[in-house]
Amino acid sequence: MTDTVTGRAGAVLCQAVAGAAARRPDDVAITDVDGSEVRYGELLPLVERLAAGLHAHGVRPGDTLAFALPNSARYVGLILAAARLGARYVPLMGDFTPEETARALELARPVLLVADRPHHAAADAVRTVPPAAVADSAAPPAPLPAQPHAGLFRQLWTSGSTGFPKMMVWRQDKFVTERRRWIADTGVTADDVFYCRHPLDVAHATDLHVFAALLSGARLVLADPTAPAEDHLRRLGEQRATVTSALPSHYACLVEAARIRPDADLSALRRPLCGGAYLSPAVVREAAEVLGIRIRQIYGSTEFGIALGNMADEVQTSGAMVPVRGVGARIAPLSERVPDTGELVLRSDCTSEGYLFADEANARTFRDGEFWTGDVAQEVPGGGFRIVGRVSEVLTTPGGPVLAPVLDAEIAEACPGTEAVVLPVDPGSFTDRVVVVVRPAPQGPAEDTLKQVDAVLSGHGLDAAVHVVDAIPRTPVGKIDKPRLRARFALTGNRTGG
Repeated sequence: MTDTVTGRAGAVLCQAVAGAAARRPDDVAITDVDGSEVRYGELLPLVERLAAGLHAHGVRPGDTLAFALPNSARYVGLILAAARLGARYVPLMGDFTPEETARALELARPVLLVADRPHHAAADAVRTVPPAAVADSAAPPAPLPAQPHAGLFRQLWTSGSTGFPKMMVWRQDKFVTERRRWIADTGVTADDVFYCRHPLDVAHATDLHVFAALLSGARLVLADPTAPAEDHLRRLGEQRATVTSALPSHYACLVEAARIRPDADLSALRRPLCGGAYLSPAVVREAAEVLGIRIRQIYGSTEFGIALGNMADEVQTSGAMVPVRGVGARIAPLSERVPDTGELVLRSDCTSEGYLFADEANARTFRDGEFWTGDVAQEVPGGGFRIVGRVSEVLTTPGGPVLAPVLDAEIAEACPGTEAVVLPVDPGSFTDRVVVVVRPAPQGPAEDTLKQVDAVLSGHGLDAAVHVVDAIPRTPVGKIDKPRLRARFALTGNRTGG
C-alpha cells in the first residue's frame, strides 16, 4: 500500500510518530490532564520503556492486551507501545457493567490487562497489572522486534446502537495512511493545539485528536472527560486550543457555560469540529453568537475513518459536507420517489478490517468493497451530503419520512432547556409509533413541557408514549445511550443483544 500524501509505502504508526518527533524534539507533544508535559524528544523513549515493560510481562507480536485507564500521557504511550510490539490493544469501556466486561474479555481474549482500578469480572479471566508495573518493571528489557510492524494493532468497540458493541480491528499501515489523508484535508499543521475531552478508549479521541496531533507534530492537550463544561471552556482558552472535536451536546454545554462566564476567549479555535451525532442549525447558530466559533461538521465512523467534512471558510448554512480525499460516496435511495435521500454508501482503500466474530454484521456493512453506513443522507447540489439520521430512525408521517433526531431538535427548539430522545418502537420498520423520553427544563412546570412535546408529535401525526426522566444516560464519549433507554422501556434492540 502506498501513502498518497507522503508517497512512502507501508508507513507504520511508531515510525510515523518518530518522524514528527525528529523534526521538533524540544516541542511539547502532550500536555497531560494534570498540566505536566511530555516533549517530542521524550515521547519515543517513553514508548520504548513501556514496550519493554509489556514485553517483560509476556506480551508478544499478535497478542491482544486490554486497557482500563483514565486519560493520561502514559495511556497514549501504552497505545504506541502496543503498536511498537506488533500487539493489539482493546479498551474496557468505562460504562461496561461487570457482565459486559466479562463479555468483552470473552471476545477479546487479552493476555494482559493494564488497569488502575479493580475489575471484578476480569479477576479470574486475565492477569492484571497496574500501569506503574509496566513502566517500572524490574525485569531487564528483553530485545524488542527491530522491524516496525504494519499489521493489526487495535480492537475498538462500536457505539452499540443495535445492542452490545461490536469489536472491529484496524491495521497500522491503513490507519496511518487514512489519518495522513485527513490531516492534509483538514489543513492541520505542527503549530496546532488539539484539545481532547473524550476518553482515550474511543476513536473520537485517538483518531481526531491523539494521532492527528502526533502525526503532524502538533501539541495534544488531554482533558478529564468528566469535568464540567466550565472547566473545558476555561482550559480551551488557557491552552489556546486551535482544534477540537466534540458532540453537539458538548457545544451546547459550552454555550451555556459561556453565558455564565462571558469573558471566555476561544478566538484561537480555528477548527471546532463536530461529528458523531445530528448537528442542528440551532447549535451552529448559538456557537457562533455566544462562543464566536464556526463549527465545522465532519462525518465518519470507527469502522471507516473520516469520510466527509466541511473545512471551507465560507459560512455553510446547508450543513452539507464533501468527501475527503481518497473517499467515494453515493446514496442508496430509500424510495424511488426521493432519489436524493437514502443510505450513505462509502468506498476507500483505507478502512478497518471489519468486525470480529460478527459475520452477519460484516455481510450487512461491508459489501463488494463498499461500506454501508446505516446512516441516512441527502445529496445536495455540487456533490455534498447532509447527514440526517440513522436508517433505523426513519419514521413514517403523513407529511413523508422524518428522522427521529430531527424531532429531537424540533422539541428542543419548542421547549428551550428540555432534552428529548425519540425512539422508534420498531427500529428500521419505518414505523409511526415512538417512545419519547423527556428530561424537562429545570425551570417551568413539567406539565407545560409535556403539552409542548405533545404538540410537536401531534403535528407530525405520530403515535407516541412520553416518559419523563430526571436524567438521560450517556456513553463515555457523550452520546445519548439509546440502547440503555430502549432496555429501560422494554423496546427491542437492548444493550445485551447481539
